[in-house]
Amino acid sequence: MSESDEISTSARQTGERKKSNLAFAFFCLDKSRARDMEVFYAFCRLMDDIADEEGRAPAEKRRELEAWKAEIASLYGGSKELSPLAAEMADVVARRKIPQEYIQAIIDGVMRDTSGEPFETFEDIRKYCYGVASAVGLATIYIFGFKNERTKLYAESLGYALQFTNILRDAAFDMRTQNRCYIPRRELEFFGVSEGDLAKPSRNPRCKELFRMMHFRAKHFFRKADRLLPPEDRASMKPAFIMREIYENILDSIAASGFEISANPAKPGKLKKAALAVRALIRARGGREGRNFGSVCVLGGGIAGICAALKLAREGFDPEIFEARASAGGRASAVEWRGARLDNGSHAAMGCYRNLFGFMEELGAPASAAFSRADSMDFAFAGGEKIRVPFPPENAGIFKKILSIFAYRKIPGVGGARNLLLFAKLKLGLAGARAGETALEFLERHRVGKAAIEVFWEPFCVSALNTSCGLASAELMLSTLRKSVLAGGENGILYFPKAAAIDALMPKAAAYLECVGARIRLSEPVEKIEIRGGKFVSIETRKSGALKFDNCVCALPAKALAKMLPENSPFAARIGKIGTTGIINAYFTTGKKLFDGSYASLAGSPIHWIFDHTQKSRQCAESGTFLYGATISHARIPFDPAEIRGTLGRETKKYFGECEILDILPSLFAEATISADCESESARPADGECGAQNLHICGDWVATGLPCTMESAAKSANDLTIFD
Repeated sequence: MSESDEISTSARQTGERKKSNLAFAFFCLDKSRARDMEVFYAFCRLMDDIADEEGRAPAEKRRELEAWKAEIASLYGGSKELSPLAAEMADVVARRKIPQEYIQAIIDGVMRDTSGEPFETFEDIRKYCYGVASAVGLATIYIFGFKNERTKLYAESLGYALQFTNILRDAAFDMRTQNRCYIPRRELEFFGVSEGDLAKPSRNPRCKELFRMMHFRAKHFFRKADRLLPPEDRASMKPAFIMREIYENILDSIAASGFEISANPAKPGKLKKAALAVRALIRARGGREGRNFGSVCVLGGGIAGICAALKLAREGFDPEIFEARASAGGRASAVEWRGARLDNGSHAAMGCYRNLFGFMEELGAPASAAFSRADSMDFAFAGGEKIRVPFPPENAGIFKKILSIFAYRKIPGVGGARNLLLFAKLKLGLAGARAGETALEFLERHRVGKAAIEVFWEPFCVSALNTSCGLASAELMLSTLRKSVLAGGENGILYFPKAAAIDALMPKAAAYLECVGARIRLSEPVEKIEIRGGKFVSIETRKSGALKFDNCVCALPAKALAKMLPENSPFAARIGKIGTTGIINAYFTTGKKLFDGSYASLAGSPIHWIFDHTQKSRQCAESGTFLYGATISHARIPFDPAEIRGTLGRETKKYFGECEILDILPSLFAEATISADCESESARPADGECGAQNLHICGDWVATGLPCTMESAAKSANDLTIFD
């Protein structure tokens, strides 16, 4: 080792140190600790400089770093034959009792920069970040002083947060100046980004999608660190609070810029840093104590489970998802038929799906990219009559949007005086349901005519609640109506998936979960939940046996959860009262175009909806045929392919004229949704009502004030109390 390398506080190092965000945070330390941090920082700076020095061969750099590893081992062994910097380090580590493993890990981390090997997976980049950032944090808390062993986990997580922020901020700079990429190849390939694209990200729009995910990753570790810091160590971690404040500000600025990453990354100036430091010191004095943290098993990889896992990851938890099927999605999946990738059952969303669309937006998959906005509500009647109720355009005035419900008056029966009066009362909050009242009883009490019930209320109930008016809870029907059609504007507008709906959420969700180290265990059903002393303890799977977690979020159907709970469980008995109801879906082809537009609601037919999927089928485009999907909600006809084909033939002829069914793919979902009857609705629990500490529930069957839909599943994930 040359003499110049042995100098601990050269002019160059001192200058670099003063520019560093880490050094900026030293001012709040007492003189002794500040001096120790200067020595430690000089060591870290030197290791980094060795790895980054231009003009030196990688093998030469590695030899010098290996020499430092040997000298560190010597100083811990009590050797007095040390270089000046090593001698200063020996004094610091001895007085502060810093474990050798952290110092060696720092050298191993910067050594990785001399290899030139790409990072393949998240685990590869995590190991690198541990060395160059987390190990640094773990060493520094010994200098700061700490009392609780959990603070080590805090330091490790904060180190990841800071380094992942650095990687995002410097993605273009690192590639252009040093030809380095700190993003795993697996992630680059998923988003369709090459290493070369990073030098000038504006050339590839998909770079922003990648950067959005990297932002999610850094936020995960910031939130995780927040949850892990014990109250008794907040005061001693003031420098860490300052670092956190500066780097999260950088991260938030990147998001605010729309993920515009340049080769000249902006950094906060001195005045900004000073303001952030003041804010950090205020935060260090207070904060939320007793916050939940730790590992979480999520049972079920359907929409509720995946949305729950995403929120858990965003908020700093480490979720592990268990799914019985071979792919995520739960009851929602996709099928390949006639050259098209189709939902296993036709789906529709509404503008009021704020929770589902919110999760998609977070993944960089806005509703506008995944769903087509319908222009109107299209009704078909026997004999060929069609009525189109236009939805207000997106730029319509607020008054027009609020009164859009009254556009339905052109439908036979709906425009009757009593029905319009009921709409007005509901809009003004002057009409409500009685306890235990069915939807039909409510409508009859308000003397709504038979035609209005048959053409509007029954189709609404069956399609939205998957339960007929005669059985459905009036309270749930009205709640659903108020949040959708009666809310006006975008809330009551229909949206149809441009491709299989599950494809808009699941692939990106899996990528986001993997980017923080979460694991999705497919084909691994959970067989048992152990509860001891009123507290969740573990789960058991056939593949892995008993597995302990700090928390459990169950996103399984109610019946599946009931079977896993202890015998004589009052909660199991309660959710056992929740009934289910089925849906029949039938994809079919014809040689004739049935209607204009993307769908039709069939008034008075056992087939409630027909959707046009022709544009999704390569085969139909080539043959000149048409592909449709028919939905029979609250299915009451036998699931017999011949019977379904016959029903389709009769109903299409009745509503659209002569038409031959060329081919058909019917599917039965016997327990597609929970029943919206009064008993089932009253049995639906909210999270926190299962009677076991650290056991949480979510799913479309949980009490959300919504019927059993994709939106209800997503809302239940947002409503989880585990985050408190």
